[in-house]
Parts: sequence; C-alpha cells; structure tokens
Amino acid sequence: MTDPHMEQQEVRACAGVVLYKPDIGLLARQAAGLGGRTLFAFANGPLDDQALAALATVDLRLIRSPANVGLGVGLNAVTQAAARDGFSHIMLLDQDSEPSAALLDRLTARCLAREATQPVAVLAPLLVPPAEGFYKPIRYERRGPSEDGLVPLDFAPTSGSLLPLAAFAAVGPFREDFFIAGIDVEWGFRAWSLGWASYLAADLHMPHRWGEAVSGEELGKPQILRHSALRNYYYARNVIATARLGHVPWRWRLKSCLALAAQSAVLALRGEGGSLAPVQAGLMDGLGGRLGPAPAHWTR
Repeated sequence: MTDPHMEQQEVRACAGVVLYKPDIGLLARQAAGLGGRTLFAFANGPLDDQALAALATVDLRLIRSPANVGLGVGLNAVTQAAARDGFSHIMLLDQDSEPSAALLDRLTARCLAREATQPVAVLAPLLVPPAEGFYKPIRYERRGPSEDGLVPLDFAPTSGSLLPLAAFAAVGPFREDFFIAGIDVEWGFRAWSLGWASYLAADLHMPHRWGEAVSGEELGKPQILRHSALRNYYYARNVIATARLGHVPWRWRLKSCLALAAQSAVLALRGEGGSLAPVQAGLMDGLGGRLGPAPAHWTR
C-alpha cells in the first residue's frame, strides 16, 4: 500500500537527465516533448551554450560537474534535487530520449493507480527503436503475467522510467561505483528484495537508441560488436559485480553470465584484433571488486 505520508503529499512530477556531450538536435527534441515542465539536468562535464539553448523551452534546474563522474552520480543528483524541491515523481531520461508531450502525465496517472495497491519502484514505457539507425529493440526481463495492463519486470531501463521518490528513499541511491552500465539492473533487483515492484506499461511508447547505430548492411550485427571497448569493459565488469550480490536471483546470475560468455565468443571470432581485451579486463575487475571509473587506458 502507498505510504500514508505520500497520500497527503501533493503529486508533482518532473523529469531528470544526465548529460555528457549530448547531441544538440536530439536534446532539443527532448525539450520539445517536455514542453515547459521542470527538468533537472546533471552536466557530467562541460556543457556548451548550444546545449543550454536547446533546453530553453523547459524549466531547467541545472547541476554542474566539471568532469565526468559517472551516470550513477548524475542520476542520484537529479533525483535528490527533485526530492528536495518537493516533487513526488521523476521521469528519468537518457540524453537522447524523446518523450511525447503526454508521456509524463500518463505515466504518473498509471503509477498513482498502481501505488494504491502495491509499492512501485518504477513504471516504464515500452522503448522502441527510432525509424533511423537500425538500432536493436530492448529485451525486457518479465517477472510474471500482466496485472491491470502492467507487466512486472525484474528491472526497467532508466530511460523513460517514472520513479516515485518514496521508492528512492526506501530502496536507496543508485550504485555510483558502477559508473555506467547495469545501474538500473542492480537497483531493480534491490527494489524487489525490499518489496518495491517494477512495471512496464506496454501501451505507452517512447523511441530509444539502444547501443550504437549501424547501416542497413549491418542490420544483424550483434550488440557486443556495436559497442566501444570502454562500453564492453563496463558491461563485462558490472555483469560480474551484479552477479556477486546477494539480492540478485540465481536465475539472472546464470543467464547473464552465460550470455556474457556467448558474447565473448562472438568477440573472439568476429571482433577486431584486441577487442576481447576490455572484456577480459572487466571480468577480472568485477571478480576482484575493483569498481569506479575504468582504468585510464580504456578511456582513451
């Protein structure tokens, strides 16, 4: 059931985004979708005047960091700032997310209805590839059958997910030491372990660019071959780091580790020379508990 304190609190929804060298055109489209709503933005490093101009149509609450301190720090910063300013819900976005004008209100209404009977960690829209770029569709980890039009998920991707701030207070902050990759996975499992559920509203859609774009000739290219060496390092490391946590189910540990092994084989067979090295380094660091920013040689 919903916390009685939350029942008395005014329902105020906002959006939040972490920015790192954003595409100006996509950022402007995000701002257009939000209209004049409040957007908490964490600048993960320098942010130029063009980016600020692209956000001119929103009620911008900007938090700056002189350097890239990771996605987890940024997500925590915007969420905590929203809580301090009295908001009850925040829709977290990637910097290339394109929410429709009605998405925030529709997610909030559906979330409030579900919160009346079940503590909700996040309520997410269905993420669909955009028309251009030949991006791959998101694969959702469903936890059970649909309930009142909502599908329970093990975890929901950050992009587009509506987060009740009561859930954030109860579950705790996002893992900052993961830096990037798998942050939403770990938080979702932690939320379930504490009784807070994640849901997908499959009838609400939002375009999402998962991984890297490829040409039409490369349409079937596996995701592991689309990623940079740095992204593959974080992916491998954080899969192992997540699998070592007690609140993560064994079924996910086994499935994700087998998938990582299969993807490593793809890299070994089809990747360019040396492409397996960042995955091997990530495996060793994950097993050794060495988290935080990637070693400097993978960031060059």
